[in-house]
Amino acid sequence: MLKKILYLFILIVLIGCKEKLTKVVEYYDNGSIKETYYIDKDSIKHGESIEYFPNGRVGLTTKYTNGKIKDTIFYYRDNNSIRMKEFFLTNDNVYYEDFYPNGSIRQKGIFNNKRQRIGLWKNYDKEGNHHFTKEYKIIDSKVHTNQMWVTLPTGDTLTEGVSIRYHFDKNKLQLTDSIYAFFQTEDSAFNEEDKEKTKVSVVLPKDYTQANFVPDFSNRAKDPDEKDGIPVIEVQSLKENPNPKIVLQKPIDTTDYKKTVAFYWKPKRTGKDTIRGYFKEEFSYYDPNDERNKNMDRIITTLNKKIYFEFPVEVTKD
Repeated sequence: MLKKILYLFILIVLIGCKEKLTKVVEYYDNGSIKETYYIDKDSIKHGESIEYFPNGRVGLTTKYTNGKIKDTIFYYRDNNSIRMKEFFLTNDNVYYEDFYPNGSIRQKGIFNNKRQRIGLWKNYDKEGNHHFTKEYKIIDSKVHTNQMWVTLPTGDTLTEGVSIRYHFDKNKLQLTDSIYAFFQTEDSAFNEEDKEKTKVSVVLPKDYTQANFVPDFSNRAKDPDEKDGIPVIEVQSLKENPNPKIVLQKPIDTTDYKKTVAFYWKPKRTGKDTIRGYFKEEFSYYDPNDERNKNMDRIITTLNKKIYFEFPVEVTKD
């Protein structure tokens, strides 16, 4: 009897909820249905919403909860094939996928709440093979392509794009402990001839307890001659700064020392924190054909590529 009463109560509640919603139908000028959705007594959208093409085929489907989309949005082509999907995450970011006309996925990734690409975006060819991946970060409030990896259909990574590999050996530690950090160039920003002359380093805040890089790194110095920006330290490669070779936990080929940076990072306060910095690859050259060099002293031009990183840590007392 108790179960019957409970079922009856749920049924009444559901019927009551449905009775509070009003179906709204909008039409094109040609008389075909343009959109259908439901509203409550306060004219707030709630429940299923469907948009149609003028030819009567479905163009979009989703669901509203109290006037906001909290479900997946499906976008269709006018031949009924799916064109795009968007799923709203709890932090108002959006997980996004779009598709080729043959139905295979073209790309997927995440937009932030300002509709800017963030994190890793994977791209595929029409046959469904993973083609390349781009990492996006918000730098100076703008979308920045931070790294890129190109992949063969076999899964092997090509030496194209610009990327590094790095790791910190732990994300939880005590105040008296330290973190081992390792950075190495995977794919250079420069051509084969020039990259042999590049120098690599990692730039970190000099004292992050006083001034850390902000999430979009807008408080960094934008170029070497700029006096604005927080004080920093620059850790050179193992070729330029050979002492840290002892910190290598795994042997590496000696030819990689010039593109490898390794160091220990020691916390200065307890609690949750973030290590922020950037890996810098720099190339300097003299161009005798530059007009400026004909009537003045030798001018050295410096080019560099920065790859930004951040790593969350949690520091406890001893």
